[in-house]
Amino acid sequence: MEIKDKIFTELMAALSLMMDLDENRKLYHAWRVGVLAEKMARKVVPECASQIFYAGLLHDIGAISLPDHVVHYTDPEDHLRYPVIFNHPHKGAQIVGEIEPLKGVAAMILDHHEHWDGSGYPRGIRGNRISLGGQILRICDTFDVLSRVKPPLDIGGMKTLLAARRGSEFSDQIFELMIAVLEEGNFFYEIMDDQKVGEMVVKTVESMPHPQTGYCERGISKIIQVFGRVIDAKHEYTAGHSSRVAFYTSLIAQNLGLAGSEVKKLEFAAYLHDAGKVAIPPAILDKPGRLTLEEFKVMKRHPVYTMEILSMVSALKELAPISGHHHEKYDGSGYPDGLSRDVIPLGARIMAVADAFDAMTSARPYQKMKDGWEAKEELVKRAGSQFDPEVVKVAVRALPDHPQSVESGRVISGETSDSDNMFVGR
Repeated sequence: MEIKDKIFTELMAALSLMMDLDENRKLYHAWRVGVLAEKMARKVVPECASQIFYAGLLHDIGAISLPDHVVHYTDPEDHLRYPVIFNHPHKGAQIVGEIEPLKGVAAMILDHHEHWDGSGYPRGIRGNRISLGGQILRICDTFDVLSRVKPPLDIGGMKTLLAARRGSEFSDQIFELMIAVLEEGNFFYEIMDDQKVGEMVVKTVESMPHPQTGYCERGISKIIQVFGRVIDAKHEYTAGHSSRVAFYTSLIAQNLGLAGSEVKKLEFAAYLHDAGKVAIPPAILDKPGRLTLEEFKVMKRHPVYTMEILSMVSALKELAPISGHHHEKYDGSGYPDGLSRDVIPLGARIMAVADAFDAMTSARPYQKMKDGWEAKEELVKRAGSQFDPEVVKVAVRALPDHPQSVESGRVISGETSDSDNMFVGR
């Protein structure tokens, strides 16, 4: 596998893992669907197996703004009742279509909730008007939802439940293909095991034939921007946050005299700094008042998840401690590791200021929005305790006086720090 293709596939796997974080646990929904779909595709359209794998990893990307993960909405009426669910195939296809190597995947994602008999959504198409990739994703998606029933199903029980949907949700041929895959060796019991699924994703990434992705820095930058938009879409008030934090981080880094390559690295890190926040329940993130001790413990886990997600991508591993330590405080009272002063990576110290500035100058449910001057005064007040004084000195000159005029999509955006859980962001 060429390095450029490995980076691309690792990014897709990391993005799907982030989407499957659910209140401090991993659901492995996208990974299970991706592995199963790729194995099915290899039997009938091996030349499309890698594209169908990507489609499986990203099929629910359009549903990221739901309060709970889409797998929890098991009532078919919910899928028709809630616009976010009904429209998520359209939204997902739109997002994935922006990633050049995945333009062909968009149609599969658009079709993954269509039913063979025409009773699905969003277009209500039927039969072979549904793309083959969409048909495969449909049965794999259903398999994963059924795999979560209690007590767990054995292979006989799974076959019975799937058989009840043949001819309506999916065709006889797709059903038979699924059963053939499940009956190969121990595959059924391995795909039901979360740990084994993780191992299978790694093997799939390493072994499958990869399309030429045309990887370059501009291409990876586009994917990382999509990453940031998906992160921000989880909560209404964070719209544009990652792109603004990236912009502010870049401004401060440039004015500190960092080399262009280092500035670009910090920009990437800032786009991804909140990846782990997807796992935090909305009731905590959106709480207007002070967090309880237990709630704050949950909040402090999100940088750890961010580092885990970034560590999956070989080309981004060095960014993990930068993104993951932007809640550390200069005096050592931050989280997740209580680092202080120069032990905190310089990029994280810069990002902490950029993140706090954006949080203070944006509408948040837990604090009053400040103008640029007020936010800079707060940075100066907390220099030496929360923030690196040298970074603050540069930041108050470099950051805009009217941040509300900054376009959301320019470079990066960020959240905020918070040790007593009620200061300058969360």
